[in-house]
Amino acid sequence: MTELSPRPYILVGIDGSTSSLDALTWAVHEAQLRNLPLRLVHAVDYGSFMMGFNPAATENFFKYVETAGQNFLDEARAHVQGTALEVEVSLHNVTGRPAQLLEEQSKGAFLTVVGSSGLNGFTGLLAGSVAVSLTAHGHSPVVVVRAPGVHVGGPVVVGVSGAPDSEDAIGWAFEEASQRDAVLLAVLVSSYMPAYFDYIEPMWEDLPGPAREDQQEMLLAERLAGWQEKFPEVVVRRAVVKGHPGHVLLEYTQRAQLMVTGTHGHGNAAGLFLGSTSHRLIQHAACPVLVVRPHARESTR
Repeated sequence: MTELSPRPYILVGIDGSTSSLDALTWAVHEAQLRNLPLRLVHAVDYGSFMMGFNPAATENFFKYVETAGQNFLDEARAHVQGTALEVEVSLHNVTGRPAQLLEEQSKGAFLTVVGSSGLNGFTGLLAGSVAVSLTAHGHSPVVVVRAPGVHVGGPVVVGVSGAPDSEDAIGWAFEEASQRDAVLLAVLVSSYMPAYFDYIEPMWEDLPGPAREDQQEMLLAERLAGWQEKFPEVVVRRAVVKGHPGHVLLEYTQRAQLMVTGTHGHGNAAGLFLGSTSHRLIQHAACPVLVVRPHARESTR
C-alpha cells in the first residue's frame, strides 16, 4: 500500500465514527475490484464550533481538533491494512464545510462513499444532511453505507423508471453486477402516484387508470435490452411490482447486496433534487445504496 493516489479515485469520507469505517470497508473492496486508489478525507468545520462562541476555545483546543482528525485518518489507514487487500491510499485532513469539500473533491472521483451517520457533536461529516447533499449535488455517483457488511450472495437491485436518470442507474447496476458476478434484479414499480408524494399512503387498488402489466413488462425489457447485450455474462431477472417505489424498493434491500437508483428529483433544494424515493432509500435501506445522477462521471466509466 502506498501514499500516492492518482485520478480517478474512490473518495471516502472519514470522521472517526463506526459508520464511516463501515463505508470504508465497502470502499476497500470496490477499489480492489476496480483496481482504483482510495482517497480518504477528513473535514473539520471550525465554523460549527464558533456557532455558540465558546470563549474557552483556545489555540490548544483547535490543535487538538486537527490532531484528532489526523488520528481518525491513521485509524482508517490501519483499517484498510487490516483487510489484507492491496489498495493504494492517500490521506487528506482538510478544513471547511464537509459537504462542500467532499462535493469539490468528488470532481475527480469515480465514486464517493460515505456512511449514513457521523460522529455526533464533532465534525458532523457524515450526518444525514451531508449524505443527502452529496447524493444530490456531488460530481460522482455516491454510495451510502448504512450497516456493516453486505448480504453476501444477494442480487444487485436496480430501480427502473421512465425518468432519464434511470438509464445511467441501469448501466451502473449492470457494471456492479458484472464486477461481483452477481445476479441483477431489475425492478419496475407500477405506481399510480408520482414518487415525490412519498409520505402519502394511498390505497393503490382504489386509484384509477392502472397500467397494464404486459405494457410495463415490455417497457422494462426494452430498457434492459441494450445493456444485456453489453454485459452478456450478467444473469438478469425482472420484476414488475405494483405499489409505491420507495416502499417496494426498501423491501428489496432486505436481501440485496447493493441497491442502485437514480435521483428522480424535482427541484433545486437538496431533498427535492434528490427525490423522495432515493432519499428514503439512503435513510432506511438495509444494504448500501448507489445513487447515480444523470451522466455522472461518464468519462471515468
